[in-house]
Amino acid sequence: MFLLRVISALIGIPIVLGIVYFGGPWYALFLVLIVNLGLYEYNSIIKKQNDSAPVIINYFGATLIIAALFFEQPELIYPLVMLIFFILFTAALFNMEKSSIAYSALSLWGMIYLGGLAGYLWMLRMLPDGAVYTYILLAGVWIHDIAAYLVGVKWGIRKFSPQISPKKSIEGSLAGIGATVTIFFSISILLPEFALLNPLQAAMLALGIAVFAQLGDLLESAFKRQMQVKDSGGIIPGHGGILDRFDSLIMAAPFVYYFFLLLNMA
Repeated sequence: MFLLRVISALIGIPIVLGIVYFGGPWYALFLVLIVNLGLYEYNSIIKKQNDSAPVIINYFGATLIIAALFFEQPELIYPLVMLIFFILFTAALFNMEKSSIAYSALSLWGMIYLGGLAGYLWMLRMLPDGAVYTYILLAGVWIHDIAAYLVGVKWGIRKFSPQISPKKSIEGSLAGIGATVTIFFSISILLPEFALLNPLQAAMLALGIAVFAQLGDLLESAFKRQMQVKDSGGIIPGHGGILDRFDSLIMAAPFVYYFFLLLNMA
């Protein structure tokens, strides 16, 4: 399993870094692909609980969110969400025997969860120096995940949240936060010519990335637990599904976006 994780990372990381570097349509298409693959896993989980759950429409909505951002029309997103909402609840009202408001809400949740949060990956990339900011986000999440995984597997004893994810440990959680903050803080001191932030800013950014990465991981685990599903998918060898790999990233993206937006405005 560990070897598969390493091989997948060695193949996947250069691809992701290259797509972020080129940006533009390639990056937008990459986000659409990731969002829709994630929605496929999300919808599959819902469909296991209710075959009639209205899941198809959230592909449409999530794709249009990314498209609206790509074509610089963010004002269309709110009307789009409202349109999807009205379609879903109207369908539920007139098809109560096969559908339900609860599963309509889950479908809308999936659109916002994946399409809405992933939209921040696009907005972050579009900021001045956005490629650098996106690399910082990726580095922070990857440092956190690697440290939390290695320490949790080797020394994890005390359970962090057994009712949500029995495998996550307090030791792994603290290691993920500590490693991210330490590395960011150290780089800001040892390599100031390459660092965009002073040590305090770097530590605050790292702490935020690590905390939101853990929240993203816990959210996905809680969703799977409530849906009584063990795995979201297996598309990435050694890592699981798209949701397993990108849950932390999309949850940390809004924090990093607003961090640099406010920093540039200060």
